[in-house]
Amino acid sequence: MRAGARAAMAGAAIALAAPAPAAQAQAEAPRPGCGRTIEEIASGFVSLFYDQGRVREAYETYVAEDYIQHNPHATDGRDAAIAFLEPFYERNPTHRMTVHRVIVQDPYIVVHLHGQTGPQDRGAAAIDILRVENCLIAEHWDVTQPVPETSANENGMF
Repeated sequence: MRAGARAAMAGAAIALAAPAPAAQAQAEAPRPGCGRTIEEIASGFVSLFYDQGRVREAYETYVAEDYIQHNPHATDGRDAAIAFLEPFYERNPTHRMTVHRVIVQDPYIVVHLHGQTGPQDRGAAAIDILRVENCLIAEHWDVTQPVPETSANENGMF
């Protein structure tokens, strides 16, 4: 896992410190039927998909077949996501997603990232919201915003 994703996953542990003790215990407990915690699901998916770009392996391991997609430009289903993403990665070998934070609060995984088509591209800031059900990512929402050339402040988007 790249250093940014490792730091983001460490941030997930911090994000889980805020919920009530019962919610904390639920998030840390293995999910029924798969023996993985939601943090392990988040870590595995982030590593395979965002860090390594191993689309098929990430989706076949961590995403439900009947995956619900809320992006109006994408169709529902795990196979549809793979069919879109694999050719995209093949056409764009310099594409990368740098994960800046991951927040886990059962049943949700929130990933804040910087997507770029290449090193010279300012890219876009994105938030992926993933809902986990039965040990698999069952639903996805995303919000993206182009990284502007200039900013009214010096805080940055990440």
